[in-house]
Amino acid sequence: MNTQQLEIEGAIRQIWRGPTVLRYTCPVCKKYLGEWDVKAGKTICWKCRKTYWPKPKVEKRDVGTGLPNLVQLKDGLREMPVD
Repeated sequence: MNTQQLEIEGAIRQIWRGPTVLRYTCPVCKKYLGEWDVKAGKTICWKCRKTYWPKPKVEKRDVGTGLPNLVQLKDGLREMPVD
């Protein structure tokens, strides 16, 4: 192998190697992201997601007694409204 081939291979190795330390930062708080966030493909850390985009709270709906209501109409007919 001549010196030109060694220089070319050395340049290719440097390009393939890339940076030795690569850290991802949260664009909101500028802190480093954790391993789980990076592996999950998240770009914002869990603290900022929890603060700025909280999970919606689902309120429990009151079903009532569960018994049907019988309503007497004006023309003498009866009706059971269903929710």
